[in-house]
Amino acid sequence: MGHFAEGGAVNVCILIPAYHPGPELLPLVEELAVAGYRAIVVVDDGSGPSFSRLFAAVAAVPGVTLLRHAVNLGKGAALKTGFNHILCVYPESAGVVTADADGQHAPADIARVADRLASEDGAVVLGVRQFAENAHVPWRSRFGNRVSIGAVHLLIGQSLSDTQTGLRGLPLSFLPHLLRMRSTGYEFELDMLIACRHHSYEVAEVPIRAIYLNGNQSSHFNPLLDSLRIYFVLLRFGFVSLVTAVLDNAVFALAFNLLHGIGPAQIAARTAAVAFNYFAARKAVFLSRENHAATFPRYLLLVAASGLVSYALIQLLTLHAGLSVFTAKLVAEATLFIANFALQRDFVFRKEKPDSMNPEATDWDSYYKNVPKTAHLTRKVTANAISHALTAFRAPNAPAPVILEIGGANSCFMDRVVADLRPREYHVMDTNRHGLDLLERRSAGAASPVLCHEENCLHPSTRMEADIVFSIGLIEHFDPEGTRQAIKTHFDLLKPGGWALISFPTPTWLYRVARGMVSALGQWKFPDERPLQREEVAATLADYGEVVHERLLWPLIFTQRLMLVRKRA
Repeated sequence: MGHFAEGGAVNVCILIPAYHPGPELLPLVEELAVAGYRAIVVVDDGSGPSFSRLFAAVAAVPGVTLLRHAVNLGKGAALKTGFNHILCVYPESAGVVTADADGQHAPADIARVADRLASEDGAVVLGVRQFAENAHVPWRSRFGNRVSIGAVHLLIGQSLSDTQTGLRGLPLSFLPHLLRMRSTGYEFELDMLIACRHHSYEVAEVPIRAIYLNGNQSSHFNPLLDSLRIYFVLLRFGFVSLVTAVLDNAVFALAFNLLHGIGPAQIAARTAAVAFNYFAARKAVFLSRENHAATFPRYLLLVAASGLVSYALIQLLTLHAGLSVFTAKLVAEATLFIANFALQRDFVFRKEKPDSMNPEATDWDSYYKNVPKTAHLTRKVTANAISHALTAFRAPNAPAPVILEIGGANSCFMDRVVADLRPREYHVMDTNRHGLDLLERRSAGAASPVLCHEENCLHPSTRMEADIVFSIGLIEHFDPEGTRQAIKTHFDLLKPGGWALISFPTPTWLYRVARGMVSALGQWKFPDERPLQREEVAATLADYGEVVHERLLWPLIFTQRLMLVRKRA
């Protein structure tokens, strides 16, 4: 009896690439067909006319889709053909489980991987073979897996028990990234693990049985040729680094002989090396397609830091170890090789998941209880910008305004705004009860009455026509639709002719570098913050009024754009 898919696994597609398959393919597909999966897709990777009868029988199984290659293109190409079909035909599925056609993967193990994929939040699931429990595992499978484990650990920074397993659960959101990869053979599965790292997909493991029929004779994995193709992926960084090192040292030697100084020679060498290494590492090693505006600033930061450390090591080795400058240079660069690789892997070319991938909400209670010391300085800069904008554009003899701050629990701007504008009333709207309690205690003796509203700014029940409505660091904590609704709320609660002031982080190179560094140290406290391009905000503001003043607050490091808008009368 087949194992019937349970829970979310019924929304999972099964994909089987097949080249010269054995007779075990048909019973495997028949058993999977009764399990209730969303779809079963088999790709004939150019097996030829002698396998037509077998594939015809497979195609006749209810619920099975057969795709064909006219010629053999490789396992990676077959997988990508299946991925493309599933993305086009089953865009609402939870993901894909890939399985081999040679009988190595039992339907029960496929079901376990599918169940785990359906229950995981966007993780890649690997079916890990239990080699120790099977004394009949062929030597080429043991050898290939053992050799690759250590190398892959270095390459992706994670220890995996089985790097060559073909039984994998892949979230649907991961498939477009895999379609863009250039590899088409067995090395595609190793590139897939690198892509996991780059696109920040966690990897989960599910133990499965190691099944080898007739010594695994049906496998088309060539221990020599295919291993070389796989490990070429691992050698790419070494080759790129070797070429970079030759270029770097050649320019260093030339510049040192001309300029007679380690510092100028080091700068010249690093500049020449950067021109080659950045693009080679980005495309050939880490498979990054992220915008240069995100990766290049991080890369330059690493180059500067690495250059300073290298300079210090060269000085140390020449002054205290008696080495020549060129020997010291080689020793220093060799010492930094692994560190540079790890930092490029984990810091420069690792892309954060899109904010739409269920980001964790910011813990505002914790933030209000432990405000970072650096925030006190940045708040002064922001308060000055708010005060300048509101006082410069309001009429000098205007009556005392009614002011609403949205998202201002335990407001750090209230004191300055009240002192400079002397409002008739100061309102604060937020959902965080702890922050509002802190604000109410602080404002007990304030010069202007402070009124707190515990409400969601996306669906407020309060009605008012304030003279000024402002928010600082609010609208970036929503998805695009939520951001538009939050901006609309500013104007819904603002009288005609009133002033709306909105500040939000914008993804400048400085913001990206600073956030990347803080995230790498595990200190980033705002996981749902979505830095916004000016155009996204300006397009919504144009529906309600005219932008009369804006500025970019560079001193905040996490650069904020401040925009002042006059609501249409």
